[in-house]
Amino acid sequence: MLEVLRPARVPAPVLQACGYFLPRLMFLQGRYAPQVHWGDIALALDGFPVDDLDLRSERFWDEWRGRWVGQAERYRAVAAGSSTPAGRARAYRGAAACYHWAEFMDFGDAARKLALRRNVRDCFERSLVGGDLDLIPGRMPAGRLAPVDLPYWVVLPPPNRRGPGPMPAVILSNGLDSMTEVEVLAIAETFLDRGIAAVLFDGPGQGIHVGQLPLRIDMETVVAALVERLGEHGEIAVDRLGFLGVSFGGYLALRVAQRLGELFRCVVNLSGGPVVSPFEGLPRRLREDFRFALMGGDSQDMQARFDGLEIDVSVPAETSVLSVHGGLDDIFPVGALSGLDSAWGAGHELRVYPAESHVCLNLINSCSLEAADWVADRLSGEPRGAARS
Repeated sequence: MLEVLRPARVPAPVLQACGYFLPRLMFLQGRYAPQVHWGDIALALDGFPVDDLDLRSERFWDEWRGRWVGQAERYRAVAAGSSTPAGRARAYRGAAACYHWAEFMDFGDAARKLALRRNVRDCFERSLVGGDLDLIPGRMPAGRLAPVDLPYWVVLPPPNRRGPGPMPAVILSNGLDSMTEVEVLAIAETFLDRGIAAVLFDGPGQGIHVGQLPLRIDMETVVAALVERLGEHGEIAVDRLGFLGVSFGGYLALRVAQRLGELFRCVVNLSGGPVVSPFEGLPRRLREDFRFALMGGDSQDMQARFDGLEIDVSVPAETSVLSVHGGLDDIFPVGALSGLDSAWGAGHELRVYPAESHVCLNLINSCSLEAADWVADRLSGEPRGAARS
């Protein structure tokens, strides 16, 4: 019999099982950040076995990883066959995104995850060849901050969006499983559009270092060193800085607001909070995510680490803070963030979306543009006191 051809599609049971995080795969659809399209998702998940859709199982994620690696290799082949820099750039962006979605929930093998993340970075860097993204790489040398060099990138807005003289900038921080050149760059593009430079970095345990170094909880130490480095960049107005963190990076943003607030006109916390939910109450995959990033031990050890993360909300922030949160967030309880809001008073603005989960993925486009507008208002050329509310 002749094979009946049909377009690729996501099987309904797979769509049901993965519906929670599918919006993340199409995160913000930026111009420069690696991205996938619905067709990539359909091709990757078409024919996915429906006999084991337990997202807690290694079998599910092994199948998932292999399929997304296959899509990444398809894009690499497209890049190799392209006759133009524009074609190669777009194909390499697709490959980078597919490699990331292959590994983003893979916590079983640190070496395998590192290899895939290196593929993400390699393809992203190849996508920049012949392009117009004005990106200045830098490194903070190994030593006091970490046993390895910590990379950072100053990304400048397009020339037609820049004002006269040094420009304002926002430093952006990863969460547990995001990658600097994927989700974080996608958010950064909202600032580039507003004439604001973006500063991206891989702190210890973030980006390329996840699973290789423990995630540093006092990331404000790294941020302070990064701000000092920015003083060497004449393009950046170091008196007009903002900070944004997403997911666990939002938790880090709250620490930055308390400890380094004098360096920033404003701070955005996107789905972090002062308290993490009890370790054993988290879904298994999230438990593995935290254990992998923190390089922790058994449940007792992890809960002790969680207890040590709690932010003392009686210590005020030293700058204006915006927190954006989902009412159904199962990682950072909204109740604890409401307590912080009461304690921090007029210097803190809390926006809660009752029907959204962690990172408000269904509303991430509107949430990110509203947050970028809020930051832009505070990074104007007015004196610092006038920029705050």
